[in-house]
Amino acid sequence: MPMKRSYGSGSKPRIAYLIPYLRGFRGWVTFVDGAIRSLQKYVEPVLIVSRADRAAAAKKFPHLERHVLPTVQAEEWSGTTLSMLRRMIPSLWAAHGIPDLRVRLVHSMEMFPAGWAGDLLARTQKAPHVLTAHGTYAVLWDKWPTLNRFYRGVLRRATAVFPVSHGTEAKLWASYGAELSKVSVRTILNGSRAAELVPPGAARDRERPEAPVVFSVGMVKPRKGYHVNLKAFAVLQKRFPNAVYRAVGRPPEERYWTHLKSIIHREKLRGVRFLGTVDPAQLDRLYHEASIFLLLSQEVDRHFEGFGLVFLEAGAYGLPCVASRSGGIPDVVIDGETGFLVCPADAEAAGQAMIRLAEDPDLSRRMGLAGRRRAEHLTWEHYAEEQWEAYARLLGY
Repeated sequence: MPMKRSYGSGSKPRIAYLIPYLRGFRGWVTFVDGAIRSLQKYVEPVLIVSRADRAAAAKKFPHLERHVLPTVQAEEWSGTTLSMLRRMIPSLWAAHGIPDLRVRLVHSMEMFPAGWAGDLLARTQKAPHVLTAHGTYAVLWDKWPTLNRFYRGVLRRATAVFPVSHGTEAKLWASYGAELSKVSVRTILNGSRAAELVPPGAARDRERPEAPVVFSVGMVKPRKGYHVNLKAFAVLQKRFPNAVYRAVGRPPEERYWTHLKSIIHREKLRGVRFLGTVDPAQLDRLYHEASIFLLLSQEVDRHFEGFGLVFLEAGAYGLPCVASRSGGIPDVVIDGETGFLVCPADAEAAGQAMIRLAEDPDLSRRMGLAGRRRAEHLTWEHYAEEQWEAYARLLGY
């Protein structure tokens, strides 16, 4: 009589996870770290990582089973269809050759190209395939017709897709509605450790500076909207001449930096400091010293903000947010409750929103405390509960 096949230890199902990226401070790293750690309560993860992430995976998850592919997800995808195919074909071949993992499910933690390798792995393992859709990489493939045909096949064969925001879900339906018509699509919002790491007193006992201190965190690039941030700050500084603006994030390429400096000069802005990357202690101090969090993310050539974990971080510190009504941001910043949302290019509206917060300390405090409650709700434990419920429906638990 054949031995019954085992799919996990005890009652936990084994699930294979295609890990997009594990190095540095990218959003993928934050997502994978929070998601995998919280999901271990419910499942037995088997990690599929890129060769470049082998050491990081061993350090972060030493107790978990790991398998290696040449590439899972590149930091940036550009070039011709042929060049990108050359980068992925070795991984597709390697995914086909992975031995029987005894998994109940294959979960690609990014849509593409990780989802391409995950699709092949799922078929090899004879397991259902599900994907998480973050933002740009959910819809970027329209610009490469050949890759787009592969991608549409991945979506048609998927069992479920989990966008991290309703904004991402809307863009998926707009681009791939036909392919998703028979696929289970369920938005599962990201979590955050911000409320765990930042004491409640940071929000509750916050002291407001006399002059507004505006703060931004994010890579300094056009999609993050720093050129609009500066124009909005100009509106605020006309009303509050002593206001200051501080930004933390990887420095920009020279062309964008020249553009930002031209805005600073043209608007005669004072007190503007781009601080580059900082250590955690410096970042904590800057959050404590700030009074308004500003980030007017843009949509540029299919690139958009899929969620916006940084807004939960700001909320944990009790900072009201002024943000753009774009992508997944409205799932994080609740307009009129935790801050204000404006059209992405409307610097005047963003500036007026900051003036309103600076002139009304009670409003600023209420919104900051509401942001803290939002951060306390959207934890990785909450994410794992939602994700496990979705798994359980698919697996019949």
